[in-house]
Amino acid sequence: MGYDFLIEDGDRTYLYEVKASVGNSCEILPGDSEVKRASHLGPNETYIIVYVSEVLDHARRRITPLPNPFGAPGLAGYDLVSMRMRLRFDLAGE
Repeated sequence: MGYDFLIEDGDRTYLYEVKASVGNSCEILPGDSEVKRASHLGPNETYIIVYVSEVLDHARRRITPLPNPFGAPGLAGYDLVSMRMRLRFDLAGE
């Protein structure tokens, strides 16, 4: 579905994707369904990534909400570490 939790609040829908790390890498790798969903939102939808660092260490665990990298203002606040793209096309006449 491209998200882990959906919360409806009146006319707004919030989609939450949770990413966790056993350390504090401050990196996430969105899956294909997450990229597709986060980049195709309805006008009343908000996509939020929730990053949980040090997930196995109760004393150091930290939960940080992150903005949608595919919405406004885009990748502001992110460094693009890798660009993976997979495209599908049809061959003419086949």
